[in-house]
Amino acid sequence: MRNPPLRLGSLAVGALAAIVTLAYGVATDLVRLPATPGVPFGEVLVAATLAVVPFAVGAGAAALALRHRVVLPLVTATVFAVLPALLGWHADQVLVGVLVAGPFVVVVALGETLARAWLGRLRNPPTEAGYRALSVGVMAALLYFGVFALRAALPLWRLDTGAPATLPPAADLALTLWYVLGASLVLVGLPVALHRRFDLLAPLVGLVAYLLVDLAYLQPLVAEGAELVVVLLVGVWPLLAAAFTGVGAVEWWLRDRRGEYDEPEDDGDEGGEGGDSGEGGGLSLEGGLFGDRV
Repeated sequence: MRNPPLRLGSLAVGALAAIVTLAYGVATDLVRLPATPGVPFGEVLVAATLAVVPFAVGAGAAALALRHRVVLPLVTATVFAVLPALLGWHADQVLVGVLVAGPFVVVVALGETLARAWLGRLRNPPTEAGYRALSVGVMAALLYFGVFALRAALPLWRLDTGAPATLPPAADLALTLWYVLGASLVLVGLPVALHRRFDLLAPLVGLVAYLLVDLAYLQPLVAEGAELVVVLLVGVWPLLAAAFTGVGAVEWWLRDRRGEYDEPEDDGDEGGEGGDSGEGGGLSLEGGLFGDRV
């Protein structure tokens, strides 16, 4: 992202999202200032979570809105930001809301991006290399989503835990799958797409290490309804996704400083900066994952 106004605008929105969320944390006593003596690390971790995850969601949604005119993710993130005040959420609800908001916003972002690209109304659309990276990342995310749904989500949904149901079973399953899809897009799809587009290795290495543990150990535990379920789905996924994105950004910056990306960028500058349609405004993916043309 070499556009300084775009970068600054995205960072400003991300910082605002983090500040608002931390304010909720202080107001609900989720984050206590000063910290309670003797238990500093728990509160530090919660405060870091309340800062990092909303910052990533807010900055990403703002970048999509400013560069590509994809506005629904920013609207959705804003709705999540005002819900705690409107509904009077307590500390635990605020923490869960912060952690689950990101994957829901990601699915909205992908849907609007693909719809605008298909209609030729995506501002500054990526070129062929960008679409190919997006295609590979989405396919990898869908593969992981399918595996997790079959091995963990569906068995967990069928499991009778004895807890009172807060939603109809069909709605509960739909929301769970929506969340898993969104988490898969950022946890799996983004590192794969970054590797395909910019040859970044750090996010991919972290992803492979996690998948080895997840496929062999975590998914069977989720299917059995172990206590690990809530920690994995609500806590680990958003934090890991933010960590992979962060190390990817650092690696890109370091390699860019070394001049590895000095060749003309396929970032949509060719194809009409500011154009909504016309040549290069729609899908231009040729020779995709399976040799198809779109």
